[in-house]
Amino acid sequence: MKRKVWKLIARPDGTNFEEALELVEEDISDPVNGQIQIKLKIISMDAGTRMWMSDRQDSYQPPIDLGSSMVGVCLAEITKSSNPSFKEGDLVRGFGEWADFANVDSESFLVLEKGLDHDEAYLSALGLNGWTAYVGVMEVGKPKKGENFLVSAAAGATGSLAGQIAKKAGCRVIGLAGSQEKCDWLVNDLGFDIAINYKIEDLDSALKKHCPDGVDIYFDNVAGDILDTVMQNLALNARIPLCGLLAQYNKKGAKLPGPDNFDQLLMKRATITGFFCPDFLDDGPRIESMLSEWYKEGSLKFKADITEGLENVLISYKKIFTGENIGKTLVKL
Repeated sequence: MKRKVWKLIARPDGTNFEEALELVEEDISDPVNGQIQIKLKIISMDAGTRMWMSDRQDSYQPPIDLGSSMVGVCLAEITKSSNPSFKEGDLVRGFGEWADFANVDSESFLVLEKGLDHDEAYLSALGLNGWTAYVGVMEVGKPKKGENFLVSAAAGATGSLAGQIAKKAGCRVIGLAGSQEKCDWLVNDLGFDIAINYKIEDLDSALKKHCPDGVDIYFDNVAGDILDTVMQNLALNARIPLCGLLAQYNKKGAKLPGPDNFDQLLMKRATITGFFCPDFLDDGPRIESMLSEWYKEGSLKFKADITEGLENVLISYKKIFTGENIGKTLVKL
């Protein structure tokens, strides 16, 4: 049996992914030693995987070896299994490959309950983006009713969910996005109190206008200049859940200098806490149950930016870094 899979053949320079990844055809064997063979239905495009393409050794996960298959979260159906806990036809989610078929270790996969109205929801409102949003807001941010909650990349998969969860916790929610279309979606559809288009508004002035008493919680997906500006607008005892580094993923060496306003952590007695989804995978089923209930009752919404076809993965992936996407960026096979 043949399969098609994207291989990492070079370290990308910026967003020049076409020279770093190649779609190849190769043989695939039967799964062995507890593996499952999956037919991928949807592949999740996630900004964090950009760091895995780099050669930096100090990340939370080692870089992907050149010549290896590109990996990512996916929704799939089991076609063959060498693990009695997984059976043919099961709907599963986990860390797969950018491929049409793959043999994968079953430990990272979860059998899902079928029946959601949209398959895309398993990779958006539910799953790692939802888990990350919940942990960042509720367990790292520790919101109190009436606090000012600010989130960057607010129209992205995680940011849009984080804002909705903060709203449920009684916060006043402000989202940062890069277009009027995104800002309108945040306010009109998701219930954000305010949306700031940071590409046309002066962010410092906008924060002083909308949060004169300062930002209590800043859910940060991007770091960079936006973090620097937010840090000079923090409230006393502010909390910063640091979820992503979108502003620097495509920089050479994948690093940028720290914020100029670092001293505000001391002046405002603020905290900044980094967290990654591997930190709370064991708690995922509990979180998923809550998110699923909210989704089914209609109080947790998402939007999917869907690209069709495995061959178009790079078109979809690049949208995350150019800001062309709204909501969860997915490739449907």
